[in-house]
Amino acid sequence: MLLDAVIKIRRQSILTAILLMCLGVVLILCPERHIETLVMFSGYAMIVYTLEQTLEFLTGSRSVMSYITFILALIVGLVGLAVLVFNEDVLYTLCWAFGLLLLVDGGNTFYYALTFAKRAQRPGWSILVILSNILMIFGVALIVGIIYFNHSSLASPLFLMKIIGSAVFFCAIVSAVRLLWIMPAKKGDDVNEEA
Repeated sequence: MLLDAVIKIRRQSILTAILLMCLGVVLILCPERHIETLVMFSGYAMIVYTLEQTLEFLTGSRSVMSYITFILALIVGLVGLAVLVFNEDVLYTLCWAFGLLLLVDGGNTFYYALTFAKRAQRPGWSILVILSNILMIFGVALIVGIIYFNHSSLASPLFLMKIIGSAVFFCAIVSAVRLLWIMPAKKGDDVNEEA
């Protein structure tokens, strides 16, 4: 049962990392004339994701992780609603959201590196610690940069899209690396370490 759940999480994580890498590349390569359409599509995608996670929460089994995922999905839905309603300064809102996302994901990766990868004596676990610190630094830099460069010539929509795309792409790469070091490679590996 636990092994099946771990395998399901691994598959979802691989798919999520691949989709986020593709989204990052699209955001980086997006021409300026398509930014508004892409932003609106992002808002709708966030709302659809929230609806899907809500349905999964209502129909699935209840665990602490499902409650956390549901709360995060509601936050994503609120950001998606903000994107659709406040489309004038939406890129600044998205930069704030992605900056916070990088901080949370960096802290999550740091926790996983020390809790699972180090305890399981996975080789190279310290790389996860370094990558998690880079994620958190990138998140802080994104938030501080938006505060500092707010409405300046450096904060053009095209520049902000490239920054967001770079953040999403790097976050996906770190998630893929985290997946490689934390998850067992096959069914014969130990899934549950002593607590």
